[in-house]
Amino acid sequence: MLELMLLILGLAGLWFGSKLVITGALSIVEHYKISQMFIGLTVLALGTDLPEVVVHITGAIHRLGGVETSGLIVGETIGTCFGQIGLALGIAGLSGILIMTKRQLKRDGLALLGSVALIFLVGLDGHISRTEGIVLILIYLVYFLFLYREEKVHEKIQRAPKKSIFWLDFFLLIVGFALLIYSSNLTVGNALLISQRWGITQSLVGILIVGVGTSLPELATSLSAVKKGAGSLAVGNLIGSNIYDALFALGIGSAISGFNVNKDLLRFDIPALFVFSLVVLVLFKRKMRLERKEAFLLIGIYAVYYIVKIVA
Repeated sequence: MLELMLLILGLAGLWFGSKLVITGALSIVEHYKISQMFIGLTVLALGTDLPEVVVHITGAIHRLGGVETSGLIVGETIGTCFGQIGLALGIAGLSGILIMTKRQLKRDGLALLGSVALIFLVGLDGHISRTEGIVLILIYLVYFLFLYREEKVHEKIQRAPKKSIFWLDFFLLIVGFALLIYSSNLTVGNALLISQRWGITQSLVGILIVGVGTSLPELATSLSAVKKGAGSLAVGNLIGSNIYDALFALGIGSAISGFNVNKDLLRFDIPALFVFSLVVLVLFKRKMRLERKEAFLLIGIYAVYYIVKIVA
């Protein structure tokens, strides 16, 4: 049971560390009056996904050292994506109305579906190579630059009044990053122990435990955004996080060591994630917003998926 307690402690550290990083970053970024959706898709997505990135890098380093972590890392990617657009988006939808524009639905919806399809395509041969990892990173950077130019961020930064940046902001960033690094090692190490000692496959541990745990920062941030009346910020954070996880987080880990992809993930989990993502977009397209009954539906679908994984 010690490894389970340490795993929970590691996940808590990931959550708290990411909160510190976000607090430090947002105090600087919000000054420039950038749109809620852009901040959600980029700044918040990058901030709340720091646990996933650090976990992926840590898993890749472990793999270079001879410890197989592929199932855990790829499973975590699938699990956190399900958690973000199922559990987190559903709970946020119960707290308030979530809105998207037609332009955002088309642009970011296609990016969401495309990111899941890319995971399937690069893993089709049972392995994501270092070269394929670099390609995933480059595709994400192209998407990021497209958003940056469309939002005219550079012009807004130039027009913004000067601001004195407090040392506290940087202190929070540094402490948050340090906590993330330590907690990621704690999480990966004890998740592997649970997999070995409990006779559970790495991919199942990644999907059901680590994936849910690392989606907690997105859930907390999105709930906070909805309570402040910033529904677009919450939607952008969750959709942006899925795109970021599938392309950049998995890409950077793959670029370091490469990962093997379990056949079960290719046969069931990745196609299920694609269909689930499509369902989310269809629900938004009906009224360009997500209401409570639709939020219940997302949570229900996620619960069914979770139960199927446990039973199977």
